[in-house]
Amino acid sequence: MAPSALLRTTTTEGTLQSGISRRHAPEEPSDTELVPDVWQMPSRGIEWCDCGQHHAVDRKIVLDFAEAVVEDREWMTHDEVIDTAMDLWNYVSVCEFFLMGIRRSASAVNGGPAVKYRFERGLEIVAFFSKTWQGCPEEICASVRDRDS
Repeated sequence: MAPSALLRTTTTEGTLQSGISRRHAPEEPSDTELVPDVWQMPSRGIEWCDCGQHHAVDRKIVLDFAEAVVEDREWMTHDEVIDTAMDLWNYVSVCEFFLMGIRRSASAVNGGPAVKYRFERGLEIVAFFSKTWQGCPEEICASVRDRDS
């Protein structure tokens, strides 16, 4: 087993509403799932902080941002995961590539996106996203923005 992964058995909390994703997370685990240990994995994405110094994404940083967004400390909704990641990245608005990155992160950490997650799992999704986010392909986003204007 890779050192950056650990075995967990979890149930996915809730199911998706239409429009969030075409792929539904399993309602119950069929077996033990391989889930990355996001707090130990190295950052492979672009720098989330633009101050010029490297700041590792750790649980405390993600928690600080989540506390300002999340209403119920037991659960995080999918929208609260998105809002936490947006605040962490200091984004006022996001494109479909950002939302696809959140869904990909939910798939890697949770087995798929869901309406809501246990609070800790939501933090892990934000961390995985932040450690893997490569940004959006600006030329595609720019052409979409220009077309929609």
